[in-house]
Amino acid sequence: MPETTSKFNIQSLFLKYSVYLVLIILLAYFSVANTNFLSIGNIGNFFRQIPTVGILTIGYTMILITGYVDLSIASIAAFSGTAAVYLSTKGLPAPVVILLALLIGGSFGAINGLLIKKLDLPSFILTLGTNYVIRGIIMFITNGIYVTGAPDWFTKISTSKIFGNVIFSNTIIFVLLVLIFAYVMKHTRFGKYCYVVGSNPEAARLSGINTDRHVVKVFIIEGMLAAGAGILLMANLNVGGPNEGQGLDGLAMAAAIMGGTSFAGGVGTVGGAIVGILTLQVFTNGLAIMGVNAFMQNAVTGGVIILAIIVDYFRRLAEKHA
Repeated sequence: MPETTSKFNIQSLFLKYSVYLVLIILLAYFSVANTNFLSIGNIGNFFRQIPTVGILTIGYTMILITGYVDLSIASIAAFSGTAAVYLSTKGLPAPVVILLALLIGGSFGAINGLLIKKLDLPSFILTLGTNYVIRGIIMFITNGIYVTGAPDWFTKISTSKIFGNVIFSNTIIFVLLVLIFAYVMKHTRFGKYCYVVGSNPEAARLSGINTDRHVVKVFIIEGMLAAGAGILLMANLNVGGPNEGQGLDGLAMAAAIMGGTSFAGGVGTVGGAIVGILTLQVFTNGLAIMGVNAFMQNAVTGGVIILAIIVDYFRRLAEKHA
């Protein structure tokens, strides 16, 4: 019996920390395989690209821990970011543009949360529908054409150099959000409610938590995070791209699960999810540096996402038998 327990503990530890091991192996492999991987230019490009999907990962982690999914998060980012570009071209001051874009994202989040809780709809199906609605509306308004003419201050939100050509303003914003939400999820009542509601909604309700109100709050905050990611994405591109961001929702969800967040809810950390997105982005970046065909990059990345889901299954199975 002790041998079985020891074996299971080793298996549990491996499943729990496998993403850290994979990240180290990937960094070591790509560093040796191609010297351009550790070049200043590639590292700077990496840190400029990761904040958008990284912020979406923070929001998705919070949603998964609470026991829900959101397939519309990338469309909310595209809508809010494109709206921010459009508003900035009308001469509105920066604080007003950013506030309005965040309110747009929060409003979409509120609609998702209210429809899910008040009509008792499954989040997967509901957000699949709102994903098409939001993307369709922004494509209709813009006719699928990029919105251009943003003032200089808008671009500088993402591209201002903080440390040489490596660390940019969007990287700093991303790191600050990681620290804030890691603290919120671990040390505040709001964060603890997310875990309780995600673990057992009925028990949470009986313990006095207004679960409907809490879930709507989570979706509103997630929508505002998506809007923030959209602003940084468009500022980095220097255009409002209504078709941008597609596929980032899948990456954000996969990163959260790779980092230890349970698809079933109630388990996970923001820190673990960030390690997950770092792993996925290092993998994607390494394949690009190695000259792997872009279509094959998508295929291989999809395989990694499927592997993440399988690892999550075995992780939950191990925890169940621990």
